[in-house]
Amino acid sequence: MWRLAWRNLWRSRTRTLITGSAIALSLALQLISYGAADAMYRQMVSSAARTAGGHVLVHAKGYWERQTSDLVIPDAQPLLETIRQVPGVRVALPRVIVNGLISSSRDNAGVRLTGVDPEQERAVQDLSRYVTEGTFLGPEDPRPLVLGKRAAKDLGLKLGDRVVLTATDADGEMVRALFHLTGVLDTGSNALDSAAAWTTLDAARAAIGLDSGLTQIGVIADSDSARGAVRDRIREALGPRASDLELLTWDEAMPELVGFIEIDSSMNELFGFVIFLIVVFGIANTFLMAVMERIRELGLLAAIGLDPLRIAGLVLRETLLLALLAITVGLGLGYAGHSYLSIVGIDLAAFSQTDLEVSGVILEDMVIRSHLDPARWAIACVVVFALVLLSALYPAWRATRVDPVVAMRTYA
Repeated sequence: MWRLAWRNLWRSRTRTLITGSAIALSLALQLISYGAADAMYRQMVSSAARTAGGHVLVHAKGYWERQTSDLVIPDAQPLLETIRQVPGVRVALPRVIVNGLISSSRDNAGVRLTGVDPEQERAVQDLSRYVTEGTFLGPEDPRPLVLGKRAAKDLGLKLGDRVVLTATDADGEMVRALFHLTGVLDTGSNALDSAAAWTTLDAARAAIGLDSGLTQIGVIADSDSARGAVRDRIREALGPRASDLELLTWDEAMPELVGFIEIDSSMNELFGFVIFLIVVFGIANTFLMAVMERIRELGLLAAIGLDPLRIAGLVLRETLLLALLAITVGLGLGYAGHSYLSIVGIDLAAFSQTDLEVSGVILEDMVIRSHLDPARWAIACVVVFALVLLSALYPAWRATRVDPVVAMRTYA
C-alpha cells in the first residue's frame, strides 16, 4: 500500500509539487519568523536590564510607584557591601535619582537626573560612547552635568554653561543646585535625549542633601535567567532590613515590555496559524480533486475486495508521504534562512537613522538576527503535520463512499 501511495502521489507531478511547495514554503517562512522574533526578544531582554538599571533593583519601599526624592535608602554603604557578597551578584551599583526642573537663561525643562559612579556604571552600559560633545562625567568639574542632545538644544545650552536644578530633598524641602554642562549625548532615543540627565554620585547627593544615602542600588546578576533567585538571596541576606525595601527584577519594574513580548509572540503564532489554515483548505481541495478524478479506479479497488477502511488508508498514506516530504524540505529552507540571518543578518540601519525603541527600551543592534529554539521548531513541525493529515480526512471519507457499480458505469 505504501508503494502504491507513493506512485499515486507522483501521477500528477505538477499538483504534487505545487501542494508540497505551499506546505514547505509556509513552514519555512514561519520558522524563519520564529527565529527572527526570538532573537529580537533576547535582545530586548538584554537591553531591558540595561535600561532598567540592572537585573534586580533595590529601593526604599514604595519608591518605584511614587518616584519621589524623600524615599531613599539611608546609610546605604553597609547594605551595598552586603549585597555585593551575595552569590550570583556580579556587581552592585549605587545611584541617586532626582526628578526635578533644570533652568537655563533661555528655558526650563523637566528632567530625571541620575547620579552615578561613571567607572562602575560601565558594567551596565557605557554611555560615554554616545557623547557628541564634551566628556561623560570627567573629573575636571565637581558639579558636571550631561544632557541629551535634544534637551541641550531646547534649553539653548553650550558646553560650560551654568544650569540650575530645582528639586525636593530627602525631607521634602525645595532645594536648588548649580551644575555646569560638561557633555552632550545622542542616544537615538527621544525619551533619553529630551528628559534624562546624568551627574556624579557625589554631586547628586550634594544637590539634595544626602550624606550616605542612595535612591537605588542596581544589581547585575551573573545571568538574566538567575535574576529571580538572586533577588530572593538578597532579600534573605538583608534579613529584617529587607522589610523596609522593595526588590524588583527588571521584568517586574517594566511590565509593559513583558506585555509587548507576550502580545507580539501571540500575534506571531496567530499569523502562522492563519497561514497554515489557508494552506490546509488548499490541500483539502487538492486531495478532494484527486479523489474525484480517481473515482473509477477507487470503485475498481472496492470491486476486487478492498474494504473502505483500506481505501481511506491509501488516501491518508499519500497525504502522510506528502507531509513528510514537504516538512523535510521546509525544515531545510527554514534552517538555511536561519543560518543566513544568524551569520549575515539584515541591516535595518539603511531604513532608519536612529536606534529602535520599544516600550522605552533601546535596541542598539539594528541588524535582524535569528535564534533557533529547537522545541519551538519541533512543535511547529508537529502542528503542520497534524493539520496536513486533518486536511485529508474529508477526501479520505469521500473515497470510502464510492459505490463500485456506479463508479464503473458512470466513469467508464
